[in-house]
Amino acid sequence: VSSMFEAGFKASEPLETFSTWLLVGTAAVASFLITNADKLVPFMGRPGYLTCGALLSFSCLFGLASRIFALRCKIQIETGAAVRKTFAEHLAKHQEEEQKIKESADVWGVSLETGIRLDRVLSEFLAPLPRWVAWLVNRQLKKHAGNPQIGYLPAVKSMQWQGSFASLQALLFLSFLFAGFIFSAAI
Repeated sequence: VSSMFEAGFKASEPLETFSTWLLVGTAAVASFLITNADKLVPFMGRPGYLTCGALLSFSCLFGLASRIFALRCKIQIETGAAVRKTFAEHLAKHQEEEQKIKESADVWGVSLETGIRLDRVLSEFLAPLPRWVAWLVNRQLKKHAGNPQIGYLPAVKSMQWQGSFASLQALLFLSFLFAGFIFSAAI
């Protein structure tokens, strides 16, 4: 399942590229619309001009939202990969040390608990962060307790939002095109 999540995250980059190019194109068309308002209003009519402007503005707004979620997704993917890599390295070192400690304890006839306490690791990690971050992390941990894929869920959610906003961005740009043709033909 982890491999499937990681492979699925590859879709975020082309979606980000599409959204970026559409945002650039929309902004260029909007600037053309603004600079040529005196020529376009008689051609499209005031309601048509306002409608097209509003559709372009909302398309840009959803494009920015898509870009924000693309950035969040990228950060979550890269951070998760770095944590998995370093955690595996530290776990290997810990297991070596744990084995040595247990062997020494057995010689002395002592029983020791040497396992990793994840709650302590998380509290140490969250200590310097703002309280609201710790609250959000703890809330997500409680909500998804027992789910072995919990590390992938934030990136999956970000990708879903990224795709939704990119779709709305594209639909609004297409709506602008339709509205432009309809209002131009009506005059």
